[in-house]
Amino acid sequence: MKEIKYNRVGDYEFPSLKEERPLPNLSRFGREYLRILKEKHPGHYLALRARDELNEELIRVDKELNQRYETLIEQYKVSRNITEELKEQDQMRWVQEMNSIRVMVEEMLINEIMAM
Repeated sequence: MKEIKYNRVGDYEFPSLKEERPLPNLSRFGREYLRILKEKHPGHYLALRARDELNEELIRVDKELNQRYETLIEQYKVSRNITEELKEQDQMRWVQEMNSIRVMVEEMLINEIMAM
């Protein structure tokens, strides 16, 4: 039979529950997903924590969104004809175009997270 361990807090003793694993290192998309999960879907968040599946879910969503980010950046670069030649000829225009694409893709993905 398992022995129950207790933690003393003041005059009370509470049973030691299973320790929660620390959160993994996440990119901005994973952190945003976690924030929205806590704020807008607390039932799902608590269910994931209870089943000890939160870290796996966060890592999966983070990887998917980062891959989608890279893919969309490349697609927009091709559609707007942003090449290395442009980078060599007109660096300021290249930087402006790349910043515009990055902001647009990040906004799209954050809206996608909000809709989850």
